Amino acid sequence: RTHHLQHPSQPFSVTRAATLLSNLLYQNRHLQLSVGTMIAGFDLRRSEPVLYYIDNTGLRIGGRVFAVGSGSTLALGILDLQSQSGKEELWELEEADAVALGIKAIRGATFRDAYSGGYVGVYVVDEKGWRKVFSEDLAGVL
Repeated sequence: RTHHLQHPSQPFSVTRAATLLSNLLYQNRHLQLSVGTMIAGFDLRRSEPVLYYIDNTGLRIGGRVFAVGSGSTLALGILDLQSQSGKEELWELEEADAVALGIKAIRGATFRDAYSGGYVGVYVVDEKGWRKVFSEDLAGVL
């Protein structure tokens, strides 16, 4: 709200949101919270998607591919297998292929990690905003 009052014509950027959360977590690191999250959005000024990883220490890292949670290494392994020339190639996938790969990675991690939540939720973020494109409760599948 403060941002909107100070800059009414400027939308709240993804980078600013990530920085705000990072600062908040850094200031409260003594609480020993357990946080690992991603913030995704579309930067209208640069005309490109933006992705940040943020943890409980306030660490904020920008990148193109992240996975968080106890099954994240398993999910990243599936993503790495898909790409022979590195993670940049994943960024070039068509939306339907990227969604299918995301589902495959999350399912694979969930089936092999006892601490995963058992729920698959896939969202697409683009210049129009975000939308949920897939959801599945794996409790019935297991």
